[in-house]
Amino acid sequence: MDTKKYKVVIVGGGPAGSLTALSLLRLRPELEGDILLLEAKAFPREKVCGGGVSGRVTDTLDSLGVSLEGLPRIPVHRFSVYFEEEVCNPVFGNDKCFVTRRSAFDDLLLTAAAERGTEVRTHTPVIGAYRERKGIAVLDRAGNTYHAEVLVGADGVNGKSRVWFGMPHRGRKSLLLQTEFPRDKGCPSLEDSMLMDFSVPKYGIPGYAWFFPSLGENGEPVINAGISGGAFCKGSYSALREAFSAILRHHPEIKEMAPSHIHFKPYPEREYFPFQAGARERVVFVGEQLGVDPFTGEGLSVCADSAEAAAQEIVMALEVGEFSFKGYGRRIRTAQFFPLYVVGKTYCLQNNGIQPNFFFAMSTRHKPPGKWNVVDYYTATFSGKEESTVLYSPTFWGMVVRDIAAVLPGWMRDISGISSSRK
Repeated sequence: MDTKKYKVVIVGGGPAGSLTALSLLRLRPELEGDILLLEAKAFPREKVCGGGVSGRVTDTLDSLGVSLEGLPRIPVHRFSVYFEEEVCNPVFGNDKCFVTRRSAFDDLLLTAAAERGTEVRTHTPVIGAYRERKGIAVLDRAGNTYHAEVLVGADGVNGKSRVWFGMPHRGRKSLLLQTEFPRDKGCPSLEDSMLMDFSVPKYGIPGYAWFFPSLGENGEPVINAGISGGAFCKGSYSALREAFSAILRHHPEIKEMAPSHIHFKPYPEREYFPFQAGARERVVFVGEQLGVDPFTGEGLSVCADSAEAAAQEIVMALEVGEFSFKGYGRRIRTAQFFPLYVVGKTYCLQNNGIQPNFFFAMSTRHKPPGKWNVVDYYTATFSGKEESTVLYSPTFWGMVVRDIAAVLPGWMRDISGISSSRK
């Protein structure tokens, strides 16, 4: 038994856990040695993910003093957003976004947390936790018990920290498949772009396919590709494979590089749900314990924003001795990722219903010169060029009204034509 009582025990060594530790130590350097992080696996460890890192996450790392020097990565400067034959290529407007291997990225963050004074214990699976008088007790598989004033649940989509405190997830759980294969450096569609194809709902799956330029374990050029949105049930794996193969045929220059038989790695993800509790007495949940953006599946921004919000709440609680964390929900709803969630959710509410999707009809129309559309705004906030609060601005909503008025009549005719042809 560990007799020391820590100020904070963090369960999970992924980005959410590491960034929470780093944020706490930035706010209160005197917490050095009083933060314990418990991680089940050895690092670096494999992480099934597209590996895209937004400019807003890069800004967070800059504010924490975490250097990306030495991290293998591919800079990207735009999205290529497809819906059937329609395509738009909104640019990020800065040099902050990149694609990397998550194994290397996550290890960089955990190493930084340890170097700043977090006590990190890998190979330490946690099997439970409970409240005790004036604190939390945490139990690992080896029979050790750790004591802390606060527990941070950062154990990811498969973690059990919510279950220990009777707080089940509320967001939709889905299945994604990820693969990678050698990339020809001369492929123009992936030269500096994160390609996302939102034609997947045509095949009965409310998700998207992605093709990102990335690097293999030995630094060789690869394509990180996959498909999201599968129901978490029997038969979903096969349905996702078939849909991915159909999407791949629409990108012949990528299909030419893909092997004849593609090996996929399955992984669950859970959609962020704004009405689920993110904290209880002495317990805060961060990262994938809250969920991911359902539009792009982007989870690192949720990790970064929730880590900062949790650190602020924890520091305040330690100062005043009140641990309800009642302000955490408000901090999350005012975080940078939240407006992106609201915009992306608009797409998700349509994507397994009426096609063609109205969101993409707005996004692919010919814009007035010098004007933005909804995907331009989303891209600028994703990259960190614009604060995400711009999505609440009169300028943004003026654009929405403008494009709805321009697109709605033609979209209604398209829908009427599709409905008539099905009769």
